[in-house]
Amino acid sequence: MKPEVSVVISVKNRSALLWDCLTGLAVQTLGNDRFEVVIIDNMSSEDLGAVVRRARTELGLLIRSTRTTEDRGPAPARNLGVSMAEAPIIAFTDSDCRPDPAWLAIGLAAFDESDVAFATGPVLPKLNQVAGLTSRVTFAPPVENPTFPTANAFYRRAIFLKFGGFNPELSFDDPFGRATECADTDLAWRIVDAGRQHRFVADAVMYHEVESLGVLMWLLEPSRLFVLPELIRRHPQLRRELLTARLFFYPPSWLLYLGAIVVLFGLFVWPWLLALLPVLLIGRGIVRTRSVDPRVLLQFCARTLLHLPRMLVMTASLLYGSIRFRCLVL
Repeated sequence: MKPEVSVVISVKNRSALLWDCLTGLAVQTLGNDRFEVVIIDNMSSEDLGAVVRRARTELGLLIRSTRTTEDRGPAPARNLGVSMAEAPIIAFTDSDCRPDPAWLAIGLAAFDESDVAFATGPVLPKLNQVAGLTSRVTFAPPVENPTFPTANAFYRRAIFLKFGGFNPELSFDDPFGRATECADTDLAWRIVDAGRQHRFVADAVMYHEVESLGVLMWLLEPSRLFVLPELIRRHPQLRRELLTARLFFYPPSWLLYLGAIVVLFGLFVWPWLLALLPVLLIGRGIVRTRSVDPRVLLQFCARTLLHLPRMLVMTASLLYGSIRFRCLVL
């Protein structure tokens, strides 16, 4: 009997996290005989074969896997996984995620309506894990995310194939050699633009690992945003969904540009303008905290100054992407 849903996971290394993901799949209420797992090893240096064999024998999962001969990013690997899948519904997640026990059953039920092309659910931090200052934030409030991340997404296989799957041209290496892509968002919006229906299923929950980064990598993490202008260029409606005033990705970033203007004028024209920078920062603190308590404002200013280098990296990345892809995003 063919499976009803195929779970496709592209993974590179992360053997311990992959095992955690597979243990979450092993306790699905849907039943192990109703789904399969397709694992694409994207040129790992770790032995993921041992994890796969253990999951088959100890967890009783139906797993088919293969290894790519070239690391071209997650999007081509996921496409390969779909080509191997046998079920009419494809469920995507990542190796650093753990599904809620009802994830597959609830996600599959979303396709009881024949016109639903794809469905997504919330991505929340793993239970008992708390994000710190230097954590990578890869989750969001439990509402529909307009980027439709593959950490928690279900597609009709026929629709996925009809629209050509994930565009491999939207898989990039960032300046530090890390895989960066926006192919998941691009595919979802191509389907939406074609008038196909989609659903957000609030109870189909996926839990994401809270990854703590070193200070340097935390500061450099926003460099991945250089792909955003290309995504906006391809799908201009995302300006309304993702940007403030259809221009700014991070709402307070306009203050950074204003501060830069003040600094430039202060250096070359009116030096007294530099005195406005602390005033602008404190004024922003009063607006955000709704307090004039000096201790509260001091904490706000300290956090802002800690984030300033990170914001500069984000701004530089967006400007680079705007020039590279000829689409302005600030």
